[in-house]
Amino acid sequence: MTGGEDLMSRSRICVILISVALLATASGCSHEQRDWHSAQAANTIEAYEEFISAHPKSGRAADAQAQVAQLTEERDWQRASTTDTADAYRQFLVQHPQGKSAPEARIRIENFGLSGTAAPAAPGAASPVTTAPAPAAAAPPPTQPSAAAAVEEPASGGRYSVQLGAFTTLAKAQGQWRRLNAHFGPRLRGTVSDIEQAKSANGRRVYRLKAKPLTEARARALCAALRKRSQACVVVGPS
Repeated sequence: MTGGEDLMSRSRICVILISVALLATASGCSHEQRDWHSAQAANTIEAYEEFISAHPKSGRAADAQAQVAQLTEERDWQRASTTDTADAYRQFLVQHPQGKSAPEARIRIENFGLSGTAAPAAPGAASPVTTAPAPAAAAPPPTQPSAAAAVEEPASGGRYSVQLGAFTTLAKAQGQWRRLNAHFGPRLRGTVSDIEQAKSANGRRVYRLKAKPLTEARARALCAALRKRSQACVVVGPS
């Protein structure tokens, strides 16, 4: 074989090797793309975990991990919301302390604390009423006061409030009120902030931020509107 033929033979071998490498790369990319589309179509934790396992060095592995984290939080939040107990929300916070639903979980835990402090007052308040009944003749007709109250109560008046968060310092609660007014000014029009110092279940000092005074109907409407904008809140009734 002459030198020219040897050179041509080597060139052909190089071309073949390059072609094989390109075909292998294209095949791998096609396989990865197919698996990614399959994971997106299924949109489940298991599907994204399978993709990560099959393509750990893929550029989409980080996206798959983000989807796993999001879907896991959504699943755990659904479980906590369905159980709807303080312990369920605490468990959620252990698993997702910085999650999207973490602020609402903290508010709901605080709301259980509010309910717990209000509940014991009810039996004590009931006893004086039953032991000291007022004469029937002295009571005004029931229909007249309720009608007058409905007319006189301003749109933003009432004995309800909407809790907007629980914070470790007064400054943080005040800062949150300013931020919420900047984002939801029209929704909060006619309300004032009420920052209540209290202690959480673990004995720590907290500052509960509330918007008041509100009727029950407006409190529920306000909280529903805020939740649609991903702002956690809880309706709090008369204490």
